[in-house]
Amino acid sequence: MLDKNKNVKPTLDDQAYFLKEVARATKTGVYSASFTDNTVYFDNIARDILEIPESVNFKVEECLSFFQNHEKALKLFKKCLKGKTVATDIKVVTYTGKVKWMRFTADAKFDHQDDIVGARGVFTSIDRYVRHSEQLEKHSQTIEAQNEHLVHFAHIVSHNLRSHSSNLELTLELFKENAQEERTNVFYSYLQEISDSLSATLKHLNQVVTINSQVRNMEVVSVQQIANKAIRKFAHHSLNKNIAISTDFHLLEFVEYVPDFLESIITTLITNSIAHRKTGQPLLIKIKTKVKKSKRLLIVKDNSRGLDDDDAVREVFNVHHDKDKLDDENNLGLFLMKNQVEALGGDIVVKSVPGNGTTFTIKL
Repeated sequence: MLDKNKNVKPTLDDQAYFLKEVARATKTGVYSASFTDNTVYFDNIARDILEIPESVNFKVEECLSFFQNHEKALKLFKKCLKGKTVATDIKVVTYTGKVKWMRFTADAKFDHQDDIVGARGVFTSIDRYVRHSEQLEKHSQTIEAQNEHLVHFAHIVSHNLRSHSSNLELTLELFKENAQEERTNVFYSYLQEISDSLSATLKHLNQVVTINSQVRNMEVVSVQQIANKAIRKFAHHSLNKNIAISTDFHLLEFVEYVPDFLESIITTLITNSIAHRKTGQPLLIKIKTKVKKSKRLLIVKDNSRGLDDDDAVREVFNVHHDKDKLDDENNLGLFLMKNQVEALGGDIVVKSVPGNGTTFTIKL
């Protein structure tokens, strides 16, 4: 048995081994920059993380290219030159162009006169953990959105179908009590209207249920072709007089999207513009695409009477609980459109000025 008073210490060889294994297990590389000879040393793990070939070396100023955010990197470098310790999470760009998250540290190196002659530190790859966290956040948002969809779905079922069913029952009772020939046509028209409303609601319900399953049907489509298909639906519209629809897709001609979703989105927004057109004035609808900061955008702008106030803008996609609005197919169409856009990871921004039109901007 060992003497309990005897200290058991690892040898220098053991210590070097432990440090090496910890660095390898945690994917932690070291670097050291010398300002006097303008060179930078990377150990083997650092080179492996940054994918730097053994034959390639860098000058100090060239290392800025490893940081995706150059401005932030410069601020960190200046902080280090003041003798302060730097420790932060930052995105780096490897030698082959891959973007990774790193835990980065830096400390100034001093000579015998306490002058700063370089910098050194470590960086640990945390890319896997950050990506995993981002995926969890995305899944959480998806679940939250799906729960919201279910709430609206339950509302449609409990209110719309019940309303249509009650109307149908009441009309049938009246039809039985008033079977005179002269009233037959009147009651038949009522039944037809109720039947049409019920069919429309069932159609919307089916669209809500199948949205998530259709997400897999993405393909590269021509925006112009889809738009033309949607616009043709209004060629014989009873309110199509004095309506001008223009398109401009030269900045983004093709997108990867669910064709049915894109057609439904454009159709819904045209329908919304017609529903809010100014009485006695020509309706102008402009549909275009563009790319802004790598975001693909579909923009539909009109000169309708717009929305009344900020509350109306915020509630434009809600399924109203107001009984007078339960049969508003356009309102349900906007709700479904929002679900379709969000199902593909997009979002919608609405801007409206009362009396001066509305603009819908959809991130595809």
